Amino acid sequence: MSPIAQHYAPAKWYLPVHAVFGILAMGLAAFQFSNRLRARYLRIHRLLGYAYVTSVFISAPVAVLVALKIPKPFSVVTANCMQSLGWVVTTAIALYCVRSGNIAQHRRWMIRSYPFAMVFTVGRAVAVFVPAVSLIPTAGDAVFWLAIVLAAFLPSIFLDWPAMLPRNAARAGTAAAGPTILVP
Repeated sequence: MSPIAQHYAPAKWYLPVHAVFGILAMGLAAFQFSNRLRARYLRIHRLLGYAYVTSVFISAPVAVLVALKIPKPFSVVTANCMQSLGWVVTTAIALYCVRSGNIAQHRRWMIRSYPFAMVFTVGRAVAVFVPAVSLIPTAGDAVFWLAIVLAAFLPSIFLDWPAMLPRNAARAGTAAAGPTILVP
């Protein structure tokens, strides 16, 4: 048995479930961002959305089981738990918003959900494209945590950036104050 197979052997029954539903969630989410699909085929968008939510609600908890079964440092197990929690919470809030008819917030929370799905992929891409990471024993942990932090904060910065710009903030302040009346 290869060293990789030995490493993953304690989680051999959980890993395929996590992988299949994780890959399914990442693939489905890519289609969910299509304005054309949403506008023309709302029923398909909804079906794919429920499949995404189901995939998240299966893949994320199973990821925690995988992390607990495979020998890893405590910081990596904790990072896995935090990633899974972030993924489930953002997806659950998005589901709540759409079920209560708040489509604008639903979209915002789905945008927050997807980066948590990408943490694994980003971590592996960094390891491939920045080989120096493998030279430092704890660098992989740091990359994993950094990807989780970015998944937590970048979507909010992206979503709220237009409102933070000075020109737009002044416009928002003027709109809130009401129309300006000039007195001669």
